[in-house]
Amino acid sequence: MVGRFGKGKCRWLGLAIALVATLGMGGPLVPAWGQRDEGVQTDEQLLQAMDEARFLSGDFLTETVDIRAERPDGIREATVQLLLKLMENEQYRLLIRFLAPEENVGQQFLILEDETVLLCTPDLEMPMNLTEATDVFGDSTVATTAGIQFHEKYEVADREETTLNEEPVLKVELRAGDVEATYPTASAWIDPGTFEPRQVLLFALSGDPLNRITYEEYAELDGDRYIKAQLIENLLQKGYKTRLTTTEISTESLPEELFDPETFCRPQEG
Repeated sequence: MVGRFGKGKCRWLGLAIALVATLGMGGPLVPAWGQRDEGVQTDEQLLQAMDEARFLSGDFLTETVDIRAERPDGIREATVQLLLKLMENEQYRLLIRFLAPEENVGQQFLILEDETVLLCTPDLEMPMNLTEATDVFGDSTVATTAGIQFHEKYEVADREETTLNEEPVLKVELRAGDVEATYPTASAWIDPGTFEPRQVLLFALSGDPLNRITYEEYAELDGDRYIKAQLIENLLQKGYKTRLTTTEISTESLPEELFDPETFCRPQEG
């Protein structure tokens, strides 16, 4: 990824921004389904359950994520901390902090409700507005797959009981409601007991497979389930794989000043 601020400074921004969708920014975080709900019978209920099974609930979220990007020219790794807060207007603000690699430590990105992105680095005395620098976000494959939503975006074309890796699953064929959707059709293999997606295959308009998401591991926090590890594979570009792994997570409250654009990236007085 080459952005307006140079390959070294911004090569991980696209991957970090992609995680915004994973956290459900722009809509409320929803509770996970830890066990089968016999009330899930209609197609709409099924799609909603598939979304709800992947995210934690709460007004605050602090998550540390390891990112491992395998590319034909080598492997790149980074660690980011994501801090999410529900504001009074019922919209979210997100703070991204880079913890690794060393060259990116100290970089922070504050994303506001209107999708304004503010950049802070150790050599800046005030934030830089990236709102118009859309090309810096890079890696569209990860961005369009990491947080894909099914409810109100797709409709169920077919469903059948089958197996995946010798385990019983429910295979659901999906069709996008928007004819201009990035992925017009998709196939999802979900756990019939918890409704947790195990694997999703995303297709082009031509019917060719574009991307595969494998939800490798789910975890639990205070009885609420969430995705701990997922692997995203670009099926058009050989050797393009990105793994996102959550290593720490919390829903404890966060101070207001962390998300205030008036104080973000400005030296503290005294």
